[in-house]
Amino acid sequence: MVQSGGLSPLRADLLLLHAPAVFEFRRRRDLYFPFLGTSGDVPITPLYEYFPVGFKTLQRFLGERDFDVKLLNLASLLVRYPNLDVEKVFAALDVPVVGIDLHWMIHVQGALEVAERLKRARPDIKILLGGISSTYYADELIRYPFIDLVMRGYDTHEPMLDLLARIKSGQKLDGVQNLLFKNGFGSPVENEFGHKPETYGCGIDWSTQPVTPKVKGFPIREILSTQNAGCAYNCPWCGGSRDAFRRIFGKKRAMARKPDTEISYEIDSMRRLANASNYHFYSVGSYNESKERLLWFIKELGTTELKSVSFEQFHLTPPDVLRAMGQLPSRVSITLSPESHDPVIAKHSGRGVYSNEELEAWLPIAIEAGIHAIDIWFFVGMPHQTEASCHATVDYAAHLLEKFKGQPVNPMVCPMIPFLDPASNIFENPEDYGYRVFFRTVEQHRRGMERASLINRMNYETKWLSRSDLVRVGFDCVARLMQAKAAVGMLPNAAVNRYCEKITDAWSFLQAVHEADSLENPKDRALALDPLGDEIMRRNDLVLFSGVANQALPVNRQIGGRWFDELGWEPNELDHVAAMGAPDSSTLVG
Repeated sequence: MVQSGGLSPLRADLLLLHAPAVFEFRRRRDLYFPFLGTSGDVPITPLYEYFPVGFKTLQRFLGERDFDVKLLNLASLLVRYPNLDVEKVFAALDVPVVGIDLHWMIHVQGALEVAERLKRARPDIKILLGGISSTYYADELIRYPFIDLVMRGYDTHEPMLDLLARIKSGQKLDGVQNLLFKNGFGSPVENEFGHKPETYGCGIDWSTQPVTPKVKGFPIREILSTQNAGCAYNCPWCGGSRDAFRRIFGKKRAMARKPDTEISYEIDSMRRLANASNYHFYSVGSYNESKERLLWFIKELGTTELKSVSFEQFHLTPPDVLRAMGQLPSRVSITLSPESHDPVIAKHSGRGVYSNEELEAWLPIAIEAGIHAIDIWFFVGMPHQTEASCHATVDYAAHLLEKFKGQPVNPMVCPMIPFLDPASNIFENPEDYGYRVFFRTVEQHRRGMERASLINRMNYETKWLSRSDLVRVGFDCVARLMQAKAAVGMLPNAAVNRYCEKITDAWSFLQAVHEADSLENPKDRALALDPLGDEIMRRNDLVLFSGVANQALPVNRQIGGRWFDELGWEPNELDHVAAMGAPDSSTLVG
């Protein structure tokens, strides 16, 4: 019998667990999470609560084959319940295998720390890692003593089915494709990386959503669909690009598409979703689809009652597709990412497929076709980008705001913080692009994420902008753009002033933290950081509250109800156990 320590047992054949970017984030006096410490483009905290949609497809695929798969978003759980003792969570697990995603490298510290602590608390549970970054770094990960298994691949359904069946029956693991594991002597064994299907995943059942606490204000209600794995395009900074996909997965073809029948399954589930008219739908990777397939997808979405639908687009969407989008009963938005207003920088960034003049001529056509919102993303951290060019991009964004004042055109700035994607072309050959990469291995990234200063957590800089400059310029550009939006009446002055005050304060305090964190001797560094510890914790609590704000809607919104807020237990049980409190922080911080 599992001793739950206050939580009822969580039973499954497989538990898929999503770790926070940094474990024990609330008790770290030596790690500062500044406001705007993320890109600010999605409604998440600096802990990156998003888990990969592969969790949801695995749950359905394996569930239909008689394996019980449960999901636990430990990041969301610990943000929502700050006093919850994580040891009680570990004690309540009644599972033979826990799968932890290391999909995006931002989770490296949290994923490894959770794996290590869970293995220490529950040596009876096998620890499995998977995801894009896990595939790329599989050889290094399997050598950690607390990791038993690493599953490689962009579609691991069949290998996972084989793995669970063998574990359940006590068979050897030698034949499980894509798997790395340890033999009876603790030595790594690498099976054939042979499962690389031409199709991708299966449809997700969106008809039911996580049971989460009630929220006030502006609840975050969204679902999504990823119609493909890989990419048709080759942006050099992206770990999901065409070259990166081939590099990570050893596959010549850089795209794998979800079958039409599985997409139809997803859309049918959306028709059965209660209160669907309250949900936003995000179409991930729709820029990779042919016009014919995209038009079919749009037609299918027209049978739902979704409140709004967003499409990512690489090129400027042609008029006939715009008209089809505009005829949807949902409010439609389009996301464009030119990266820079400068055509040379845009080209070096893998974009540059339309000019500013073409964009400005296209915007009225899109609005006339019935598009309700157009988000235009610019990046900070691109090749050949100087401080002056970053601010010139903000000037251009302000020009768009003025020219299309009162119309649904929303430019935004995304600082590429804190990591350049491993496996991207720039990461592989940084000198060729004018970059310097500071962390190359898993362990270097892990230690980097434990640095107190966001600047020292950055894994890259460019010959045009140092790490410190990348953070400072990114903060400045976001603040200037927010002020430009207030000037044209897009956002309230009061909200923008509060937002910008937080940015100014974050940069000011970050400089003090960075000075202490940059001392070479670890003991001197710890002594210098100690007097800042109380302020670090106070400021972190302001950022890591049970809610989130982003650029698009710069107001605090409570966490709870997002599709990835899988909390494992009923809210009333969590409320009760969390009220009992967590242990003293001195026993937890490593």
